[in-house]
Amino acid sequence: MNLEYLLLPVGLVILAIPTAVICGSKMRETLGQPARRHNEGLVSLVRSRVNWVDLVRGAAGAWLVQKPFQDSLSPQDELAPSFLAAQLAVLFIGVLAQTLWLRKPARVIGPVFFLTGLTLALSGPLTGGFALVLGFSCALIFGRLSSVFSLVPVALVGFGLLFNEFGVMTAFSAAAFALPAFLAFTFGIRISFVRSAAKPHVRSAPAPAPRTPETALEADTVIRPDFAHPPVLEPAQVPAAARAVGADPVPLPDFLRIAEEPEQPKQSKRLVRNRLFPRRGA
Repeated sequence: MNLEYLLLPVGLVILAIPTAVICGSKMRETLGQPARRHNEGLVSLVRSRVNWVDLVRGAAGAWLVQKPFQDSLSPQDELAPSFLAAQLAVLFIGVLAQTLWLRKPARVIGPVFFLTGLTLALSGPLTGGFALVLGFSCALIFGRLSSVFSLVPVALVGFGLLFNEFGVMTAFSAAAFALPAFLAFTFGIRISFVRSAAKPHVRSAPAPAPRTPETALEADTVIRPDFAHPPVLEPAQVPAAARAVGADPVPLPDFLRIAEEPEQPKQSKRLVRNRLFPRRGA
């Protein structure tokens, strides 16, 4: 027996383990109650370690299932269609195990990272890489991560025809990526995502000061007005006027002084009258 065929059961086990079994109980509670989130992006998905495990599982499982048939069978072999159908059935069971969570009620999980690894392994890095980048970019622009399950299949078909690499595996990758949206539409429920919620930073409030007996007595005291004895209003005290304190005059400098005219000597009234009214014959 070829050694590569021993890898087929390993790939089947890797693909068949559901994501809901790997994640913890808290994550399963979140998956059981899907909520609509707008403009959340991929940050909460990238923080989750389970998603990175799914990325490796999807790529490794698809490669382990596809590798034995590629090396041992040729397209002209009569058993090639049967082995291809078996290969596609194993891959479909793996995708269905990651997407449909059988419980009451049934839930649809969006295995974004698992399907990403599966698409890169089946469609190749060229067609799958361009389709994934375009699909995720448009989904982030629209603000709805669930739209990636409709955009990536269309992009896979388009880039597969553009690069002349459209085949059975590319068509299967497109159908596998569209499976979560199809199941959610069929059951009429929302798609759940494995997210890692951000821990809010809560500032610790200062501890209140201990209440002493005096403080407690003052706080519990009730003030009741006594209307029988109204308070006496005291006359308002008018502040006394400020006392002006005179200071010695400061002598002015010489250039600020106004020049004073010299006083003329006083003349007697008779002399002034004689000048104004001179006598005749004098």
